[in-house]
Amino acid sequence: MIKTIKLVIVMLFFSLILNAQKHTPLTFIEKYDSISIKLMEEFEIPSSVMLGISMHESAYGNSKLCKNKNNFFGVKYKDNYRGYDNDTLSFEHFCSFISKKKYYNNLTQNKIIDYKIWITEIGKNYSEDPNWHIKILYYIKKYKLYDFDYKREKVVI
Repeated sequence: MIKTIKLVIVMLFFSLILNAQKHTPLTFIEKYDSISIKLMEEFEIPSSVMLGISMHESAYGNSKLCKNKNNFFGVKYKDNYRGYDNDTLSFEHFCSFISKKKYYNNLTQNKIIDYKIWITEIGKNYSEDPNWHIKILYYIKKYKLYDFDYKREKVVI
């Protein structure tokens, strides 16, 4: 009986440790909002778009692909998923990748920050899932990620 109780306690302890390491939607946003705001300044891609897509594609940073390869966006190279040395490089590569698309210049030249338009354009070729854009819009609306589209990095002089 004592062995069983000790085993249950050990299992609960390890379960708590494993769950503590998992991101929730809110801890994910808290961790990556500043990266997305910084990159929004550089690439003019709305922060909400980066956060919404990365939340979905990486299961809030909990997917195997994200944990093993720091790939937050499901980006492939040839038939394999790309790996990144760190989180920031994954976000930067996503922005660089998007900035090479035809629609990018039209959206940035016209100063379009409407996340719905961005998701519609990106969704045309980004995922094989026909409901992909609906899922991303869900994250953006549920967690009010659009609020980050109007934040700017503070410049210290």
